Amino acid sequence: MLKFRESLISAHHNYLVNQILSPGFVVGNPDSRDDFFFHADVVPAGESEPRIYARLYDSQGVFVLEIEPKKILENPIGCLRQIFPGGYRIVLPSGESLLSVHTESFANGYLTRIQGKLYDRGGKLRIEPYYDAIQVHDEVGLWLKEPFWKR
Repeated sequence: MLKFRESLISAHHNYLVNQILSPGFVVGNPDSRDDFFFHADVVPAGESEPRIYARLYDSQGVFVLEIEPKKILENPIGCLRQIFPGGYRIVLPSGESLLSVHTESFANGYLTRIQGKLYDRGGKLRIEPYYDAIQVHDEVGLWLKEPFWKR
């Protein structure tokens, strides 16, 4: 089973992954030009919007989308980004939701919940909905300190 207990909880912003709070996490290989990855980056103090970077595939291993915070980089099948209060969702051309990201505000900080059934380039299920968040089915790295863009 996966190791998660080493993650520290941020006093400002956390993601809920495998029913554990973490300031950030990564699944897959963000350094590869072609492989699946999902990276929920640390959110700096003073900001509340989650920082999601991802390269996503469908269950047959067909490339669907690459995203960064606030924008879609590559979108060969024509997904849409729909904004709603507190978050956004990525919708497939069929109308089915691919990914939903919702941030709740609390007196002492923020919590982002992610929902989606995400596959890698081989069609293997890597992330799926689990109650009101996600369950990761593979090795996951948890970020404890500075955001990705400051490394």
